[in-house]
Amino acid sequence: MIKFSESWLREWLKSDENISILSKKLTKLGFEVEKIEHIRINKNYDNILYINIPFNRPDCLSILGLSRDLSTLYNKFFFQDLHTNFLKKTKKYSINIFFDKKIKKKLYQYNYCIIKNINFQKKKFVIIKNRLHQLGLYIHKNPLLNIRNYIFLELGYPIQFYDFNKIKGNIYITNNKKNKLNFIDVENQKINFENNNLLIIKDNNKILSIPAMTQNKEIMVGLNTKNILIECLLLDKVYINSLFKKFNFYNNISNMYTRYLDPLITKKVIIRTINLLLEIFKGETSNIYSFNIDNFSYIPKKITLFFNKIDKILGFNINKKNIKEILIKLGFFIIKATTNYYIIQIPSWRNDIDIEEDIIEEIIRVYGYNKIPNKVKIYLTKKNILKNNKFKLKNDKINIKRIKNILIQKGYYEVINYSFVNPKIQSILYPKINCIKINNPITKEASVMRNSLLYGLINNIIYNQNRQQKNLRFFEYGLCFYKNSEKKLGILQKFVLSGIVNGNIYEDYWNEKNRLINFYDLKGDLESIFNCFIKNNKIEFYKNYKITILHPNISSLIYFNNIYIGYIGMLHPQLINYFNIENKNTFFFELFFNKIIINNIFSIKKVINLPINRRDISFFINKNIYFIDILNKLNSLNIKEIIKINIFDVYKDKNIPAEYKSITLSLFIQNKNYTLNEKEINFILNKCILELKEKFKILLRDHII
Repeated sequence: MIKFSESWLREWLKSDENISILSKKLTKLGFEVEKIEHIRINKNYDNILYINIPFNRPDCLSILGLSRDLSTLYNKFFFQDLHTNFLKKTKKYSINIFFDKKIKKKLYQYNYCIIKNINFQKKKFVIIKNRLHQLGLYIHKNPLLNIRNYIFLELGYPIQFYDFNKIKGNIYITNNKKNKLNFIDVENQKINFENNNLLIIKDNNKILSIPAMTQNKEIMVGLNTKNILIECLLLDKVYINSLFKKFNFYNNISNMYTRYLDPLITKKVIIRTINLLLEIFKGETSNIYSFNIDNFSYIPKKITLFFNKIDKILGFNINKKNIKEILIKLGFFIIKATTNYYIIQIPSWRNDIDIEEDIIEEIIRVYGYNKIPNKVKIYLTKKNILKNNKFKLKNDKINIKRIKNILIQKGYYEVINYSFVNPKIQSILYPKINCIKINNPITKEASVMRNSLLYGLINNIIYNQNRQQKNLRFFEYGLCFYKNSEKKLGILQKFVLSGIVNGNIYEDYWNEKNRLINFYDLKGDLESIFNCFIKNNKIEFYKNYKITILHPNISSLIYFNNIYIGYIGMLHPQLINYFNIENKNTFFFELFFNKIIINNIFSIKKVINLPINRRDISFFINKNIYFIDILNKLNSLNIKEIIKINIFDVYKDKNIPAEYKSITLSLFIQNKNYTLNEKEINFILNKCILELKEKFKILLRDHII
């Protein structure tokens, strides 16, 4: 959350609108105005807005950024050059600065200027003090510390001040080689670093500062200082992040550099600082000297925005004229415009814009969510109608809400877990899948993106079993993340539905003998989900040969309409022991939701009143042959009279021949036009038996029952 005064915002917006209108406009743009506080300072009244800024919008943590965003709702364009487009007459003051060649990947740009004959005791700066006080900031006795905080709040970029008279000789910007860094910083902390690859700024005698971290107290500006050097740097973000990880060093300066900084605003920051200082304290300023290290050049992002993509994502059409106006107000530059798309250059301050969808999000945000139509029209076309009284809707994915309701009715609880997981645990569960590492993790235990929902569900089981809960059933629906160079940002996102169960099949009941949940209970839950949809869809379970987290003999791969969509089974005993799960009968399923496509084909069939004949066949068959193999073989015969085949019994015993098992099949036979006689039924049965003998070498047990 950040606080800004109403008067400060109105000054930048050049608007006289009151606090209630500003609050409504901020809310419309997606910012949450938590509260408004009415205050009085020095007989003047003002209002303070407490604004929650989204994590991905660091550009709005300053008056400049927030005003720039707010201006999109006005019928005028925002000019960010306010206060930064004027510089008074300059003097020829300078200092020699030398750069080490090895700093190229750490420092991109160095800017400085010198102000002489400044008088910090000449005039009070009441407005700046008042605004800092209103925002809850400490008012320093040193006026330049207040100016630094004010500039950062206003423009969102840090600056540094040095007492120019205390700099001896030249300035050297280099890597610390062998010397041990030992000095007292401006916050009276003893700096004692020993690192051979640390960027430092020094003069002939001493360390001046460690950029982005701290500054030597010896060259700090005081009330009696007459000449100052103002410094503004453009540092590499990767270097800054690595710096803070190594030293775990945080203060007011370092916190500024952890945010995203606009790479094109450094000169404007110095101009604004000079103008402010000269206005308040007078003095004579030098030119602004800029050094571009290794010919650094900022390359703006370019994204192609297709109009049909906007319609597809939003579900309705926005006029191209409105789209163009919104993009221009947001600071986006249209490089190329055609009838089908725009090629857009992203402004330097919008680091959060990476893909086409980000731009569409910005368009609808400014256009107004309240303008989204409530209804979408669906038109029936000739393609929807097929021959033979069959009607086909477009292939669609399963309704997740319906699945959730089914699972909840079966006693499952829905959970939502973090997408960040422990890399060690993830490598144990899925050692062959490359993890996606997070650049700035909160902790090491949550430093990679999940590639399965299993880790979170196991934690749910452990958490509840430690609180004496039994008979646990949980499911989760969410995104998993995988590396894929062909996708945008090199990341593939998949929606996954997973569930985990253990304990007894029922709660304790005096009139019913309880038992533990088994594989077939969980398999039945999945089948009930798919069976509630169109019957023309086919779900099949095949032997598991590749999922190592599951027990090799109590698990299956799941195929839906001949597409591999997931797996099901008992957790491997080694994992159960590793996680210290009390109930050894813990079962898990995972479905790749984006692969589940329903064949929505509806058939109109005549009801047949002729009798259905059931015949059972009992036989011995090799124990490594599964029912799905038998079923597929019998279906391949294309006998129209066989309307259904069920497995009635599976039996294993020492009296059965070695390497065999006993199976009983039930065949349901019916002709649509007349009643079948016994001879015709036996012919169908014999045809099936001969096919099974030839294919699987079955041995009839009791002949035909």
